[in-house]
Amino acid sequence: MSNYIKILFITTSLLILAACGSSSENEKSFLYNLFTTEYLWADRVSKDIDYSIYADTKAMTRALRVTPPDEWSFSMTKQEYDDYTSQKTAGFGFAHTSDTFRIYRVLIDSPAYGKLQRGDQILKINNIDITYTILKSASSDLGNLATFTLLRDGSTIDIEVTPREYTFKVSLGKIITQNSKKIGYFRYDSFTEASIEEIENTFTTFHNENVDELVIDLRYNGGGSINTASILLDNITDAYLGQRQVYLDWNDDYKHKNSTYHFDDEKDGNELTMQRVFFLTTKNSASASELVISALRPYLGDTNVITIGDDTGGKPVGMSGRVYGENYYFLINFFVRND
Repeated sequence: MSNYIKILFITTSLLILAACGSSSENEKSFLYNLFTTEYLWADRVSKDIDYSIYADTKAMTRALRVTPPDEWSFSMTKQEYDDYTSQKTAGFGFAHTSDTFRIYRVLIDSPAYGKLQRGDQILKINNIDITYTILKSASSDLGNLATFTLLRDGSTIDIEVTPREYTFKVSLGKIITQNSKKIGYFRYDSFTEASIEEIENTFTTFHNENVDELVIDLRYNGGGSINTASILLDNITDAYLGQRQVYLDWNDDYKHKNSTYHFDDEKDGNELTMQRVFFLTTKNSASASELVISALRPYLGDTNVITIGDDTGGKPVGMSGRVYGENYYFLINFFVRND
């Protein structure tokens, strides 16, 4: 794998529990060098820090990032990154609010998919009142059935789910017919490299069915691969061949790393030519999700790039991940700017 991984995302507890454990002084030195050179706000990081005071590089990352504006620089293990990019994990496969344990997302093809629903409120697991500890324990008990007591539509019901290792999908496409109009609906949860085939397959269907409108559901999409975001843009419209989608703008000492993404020079045959696009958004829609919305505006115009829902997360920056041993470091490196 390359030492650089261009990515924009916000982590969630559903997929990633970033942790680096104990760290060598050499690794801390490596991380400190990243903060004082490649980091977007390197000029605001003290050049006289005793990094031996930090217990590990996870704590060091939190301490050194320039806040505000940086709320995002983080670290994770190689295994966590590999699981994320290959869309593999273990457990039940849903995300919930921290205070009320209300489910707001269920991973496609996870053990919970088709059983638990968005809006369900978890009351008990195995007849024990729900707590984070109880849920974590049940999720880790792979292969053993768990009974969820849920509040759904005002009624209490019991649903059985068995946690296991699984591979999930991050997208769901369907065509909704309203009067004589065909509406392509595309739920997209994360910009993983592994989901490119999912995008291509869905947009091939949309193209073959000649959809009239396009709705992209990014409500819980915290971002991911810039390359994947560029491919999604290619599929949305083929009207701007070769023109600039976005460019990545590094700090003053690393302008040689600035790079640009363009719409494909040639058509693949499954692209749409949408004149307007609707995006469903929440505050969890961020990074690569915002990149796609922003990149379309210079071409379709503000009135034809329509967001419905909450304001998005507000993360117009990204990172090129760096690797040290078994740990990956994602420090903010560049601004993301549209045409």
